[in-house]
Amino acid sequence: MAKRPARQPATPTTEPAHVWLPQWAQFLLLAVSIAGILAPAADMRWHFDKTPPPEENRTLAEWPRLTLGLQALQKWPAQYETWVRDHFGYRSSLIAWHSQLMLDVLGISPRADVVLGKDGWLFLGTNKSIDAYRCIFPYQPPGLQQEIANTRARTESLAARGIKFLNVWAPNKENVYPEFLPLWIQKSGQPCRMDQLRDTLRGAGLSFVDLREAEKAARQQAVAYHKTDTHWNAVGAYFGYRQIVTELRKWFPAMPMLERDQVQFVEIPRPGGDMARQLDLEKRYASPQTFEKMPRRCKRVPPSVTRPKGIKLEAFDCPGSKGPRILMFGDSFGNGLIPFLAESSSHFMAVEFGPEMDDEMIAIEKPDVVIDIHVERQMQPDR
Repeated sequence: MAKRPARQPATPTTEPAHVWLPQWAQFLLLAVSIAGILAPAADMRWHFDKTPPPEENRTLAEWPRLTLGLQALQKWPAQYETWVRDHFGYRSSLIAWHSQLMLDVLGISPRADVVLGKDGWLFLGTNKSIDAYRCIFPYQPPGLQQEIANTRARTESLAARGIKFLNVWAPNKENVYPEFLPLWIQKSGQPCRMDQLRDTLRGAGLSFVDLREAEKAARQQAVAYHKTDTHWNAVGAYFGYRQIVTELRKWFPAMPMLERDQVQFVEIPRPGGDMARQLDLEKRYASPQTFEKMPRRCKRVPPSVTRPKGIKLEAFDCPGSKGPRILMFGDSFGNGLIPFLAESSSHFMAVEFGPEMDDEMIAIEKPDVVIDIHVERQMQPDR
């Protein structure tokens, strides 16, 4: 058998290893990396970033104070981390770039609580809003009985003081313009809380004003809700106002109502609404928005009481009006009603995000009727 030749040792090569980038490019990449690391710190110190901060509906974290004590020292690192997240250098620009990348490249919403609809419509994507449209978590019998008890207690408490009570519910934008929702949002087939509560309270002889039909009538005339905002516009608010006054006239027949020819609706260019602000893309979603224009008889007056910051108060007097004295509690949907209801009242006061029954305010204002208005999604449980 032939003898195999011995393996020769490998000859060491003197050629340099292959380098993917030339030396100048390596130095450039290093410089860019160092600049990227240092730029946020520099912006935190000198505030180079002029991009407007995103609308977050919250107060950003303040610099944590370092105090002596074991508990304070243990909490300080987490507080500092929260502060850094809220004030990270070039944060506003990074958020804006992220939003544009998600929309333009990936075609998805940058935020889970904003749903991209069809034809530029934006919808609130929180569980409450989507659940209300899909009719997830219908009322169970104990829940409905509790609603009857609460509404009856409020109605009787006011009636004992000679005050009427009107319980008003405005529909979610999704139920007025469902055709602009993405296909993945579909009804569940279960009973909807709005229908359940309406039928239950009316069956018990209690107040429940359902504005869904009013808003369906409004959209036959013009767009009734802002495309990039959760709220109704002046058209939607006006049609809701007409139904409310129709109900109030059962108690106050002489109450005046603004007729359609007394109100002019004008479109004014505006940045995008609250949904666009959450995406930090108000300019991208800028479009004409509808507002009311009409002669004002009533005069704004100082509120009769003061309340903590966060509770908004607006008051008006209409001397000579045959309308009732109205005190309105509710959420932000009540804001659109203020210019209309004020003109139909002798005295009007609106309380936004205050307590449902402010006894001191009721005693001072001495209203003829208390209106409570909320948007449909407030019926849904938190989850």
